[in-house]
Amino acid sequence: MSARTPLETFWSDQVLAAARDAAADPSLLPLAITAADGKTRCTWCDCPDGPDSPHNNPAYRCTGCPTTARQVVSFYARPNLRYDYPACEQHYAEIVGQIVRAAAASR
Repeated sequence: MSARTPLETFWSDQVLAAARDAAADPSLLPLAITAADGKTRCTWCDCPDGPDSPHNNPAYRCTGCPTTARQVVSFYARPNLRYDYPACEQHYAEIVGQIVRAAAASR
């Protein structure tokens, strides 16, 4: 993947601004999906969840997904608080689903 063009950067900025503005309404779940830079790895892993997860062991070091991210899922908790999750094609839907489940559980 090559660097973004000026037009792609403009579109990305517009999407992020719209999601940021939507974050002012607590009834909304503002997500923005933008193109990744082509250098960032996916932030997800395939480790199991729950009490048997290796992540529960303080000495465990997850290597995560080795795949290059194709997009970035950005979630705005508040207008000035954004969380970015670079995602590969395999984990994209799982990341979005996890954000939605976490947000629903906190309401």
